[in-house]
Amino acid sequence: MEINTKIQPLYNHQQIIIDKDPKKCLLALGTGSAKTRTALVMAEGKTLVICPKQQREDKTWQNENEKWGTNVDLEVISKEDLRRDWDELSEYKTVIIDEVHNNLGVQPSFIQRNKKQIPKTSQIYAATWKFLLKHPPKRLYLLSATPVPKPMAMWGIGILFGQTWDFRKFRDIYYTQIRIGMRKIWIAKKTEESKQRLASLVQQFGYTGGLNDFFDVPDQTHKTVEIELTGEQKNAVAELSFAEADPLVRRARLRTIENGVLYGKKIENVDEKTDLMTNETKIFKSKKIDYIKDRALEFPKLLIFANYTAQILEIEKHLKKEGYNVSTLTGQTKDRTFIKTVNDSPEPHIIIAQCAISSGYELPTFPCVIYASKSFRFVDYSQSLGRVLRANKLKKNLYIHLVVEGCDKDCHDAIMSGNDFAEMLTLNI
Repeated sequence: MEINTKIQPLYNHQQIIIDKDPKKCLLALGTGSAKTRTALVMAEGKTLVICPKQQREDKTWQNENEKWGTNVDLEVISKEDLRRDWDELSEYKTVIIDEVHNNLGVQPSFIQRNKKQIPKTSQIYAATWKFLLKHPPKRLYLLSATPVPKPMAMWGIGILFGQTWDFRKFRDIYYTQIRIGMRKIWIAKKTEESKQRLASLVQQFGYTGGLNDFFDVPDQTHKTVEIELTGEQKNAVAELSFAEADPLVRRARLRTIENGVLYGKKIENVDEKTDLMTNETKIFKSKKIDYIKDRALEFPKLLIFANYTAQILEIEKHLKKEGYNVSTLTGQTKDRTFIKTVNDSPEPHIIIAQCAISSGYELPTFPCVIYASKSFRFVDYSQSLGRVLRANKLKKNLYIHLVVEGCDKDCHDAIMSGNDFAEMLTLNI
């Protein structure tokens, strides 16, 4: 296979995979380990790339195709496009699914359809499977740094690769059923034997490894900083503890207060006969913002992750008051072209990103990441680590985790242990 290496030679791990030339495989390589170029080099003929919507908008794959001189005949669609149009798509010689964990919505339960029990899956997974079944490609590459956030995702991968695994048997191996109140739910087994068995299964379908497996990665420093609640937050916590009876709702709302915000509703009187229910967001003074302002003095380039939009806007407001150049990345950000400009520029800049916006871009010139709050999903955190640590620019980085004693710290502990917080929260109630 002829490769254009004028720009930069292939890394050893890329060359090994390309020399083996697998027709179908999982590229479960860590963030920043150059999965995109590897897949492009192995692509053959007309190629369909299925990726997150923002990557489609940013033309990420087209830019990489041009950057590496791979000259692949690309068509790029989002996973939402696939869900809508799978039955109208034509045949492709190569199909690449980027961030494939987003397509693997498989639940450990059944639904009834046409008087038959079938595995419960997301619409996007169903569309992915039906498309590949209708037009089997010669080459199929599934890319993700975190391909198996849950064991059922591995069942989904196997089926996409043409396996005929029995759903019930697979579930019995990796899940156990427990009762919560009147409900019975399936939860993943946490035994070491189960984890090792799943890891071996992942390796059978492709290539795994993080940057540390392929490169001499400089030390990455993680620092956890406990932040005290302000008086406003303490009062709000005390009030909510008495006002909210539902433990799940109470825990979720307590965590927002611990991060300086509280989403709610209020009734506005329009006239004598009409009341209107509107959204209301309360903002509380937070010492997390004070800490962030201190670090902004130290690091000219700073990446901040936060889970709540109101928290992001509040951090942005305070930093701009101090005179900093600040950009935000949320679900409302349509144009992300500024990211490359900011990364390449020597000028100081702060980016505040929503936790779920943690893939599809790189900021290797940023030496420090602050987690003002985390999302409920481990995959968001795992992806975020690779924004500042890339194979093409290995360097030391500092990751600072701001936590408040309570639900906020519980979430942090769950994510750092490799688990989703939502599942642990449900089991602890």
